[in-house]
Amino acid sequence: MATHAILEELGVAYQLIEIDLAKGMQRTPEYLAINPNGKVPVLEHRGEVIYESAAILMYLLDQHPDAGLAPAPHSPQRGHYYQYLTWMSNTLQEAANRWAHPEHCVAGDSDLTPVVEKATHELSRCWSIINDDLGGKGPWLLGDRVSGADFHLFMVAYWSSRYDSRAQDFPNLRRHLQAMLQRDSIKRMMSQEGLTFKL
Repeated sequence: MATHAILEELGVAYQLIEIDLAKGMQRTPEYLAINPNGKVPVLEHRGEVIYESAAILMYLLDQHPDAGLAPAPHSPQRGHYYQYLTWMSNTLQEAANRWAHPEHCVAGDSDLTPVVEKATHELSRCWSIINDDLGGKGPWLLGDRVSGADFHLFMVAYWSSRYDSRAQDFPNLRRHLQAMLQRDSIKRMMSQEGLTFKL
């Protein structure tokens, strides 16, 4: 979602190829030759293959610095931009993955309840951190200017609408979601992917 929305935000030409996870297309030999992790998304650009959402997002925005969606390399905000993207990938998103797929964390027929409960607690802790940051710096993660990090946050927040701990239940995050939902790029991405989001 984040990669797709950023491509729409940039207004660049691209070809979107659907990998149907429900059909196991991510585990075919052809796809594993592109991304051995068997996950989406993957970006192919100028003969190079890049995977991991945050890496793709940073790469795309470095290709289009005039879009203003990433702080300049020597800006003090660049560190916070990196911080949010890596933290969301390594901490927030990992908690989300444990909630959504607790079966990946245990062997056999183990009880999944403790995994889900721990993931819910971690998600709430993460949402509280971001909610406080948005309250102190907002309306965007880097202050008064939207950045690629906000698109990544929107993606994980969207997923959380079905979780036991939801981003939309935190007031500053709810405002952030409302603002992101007003962006034309987000509207186009969601329309193309057949997604809806009711707050």
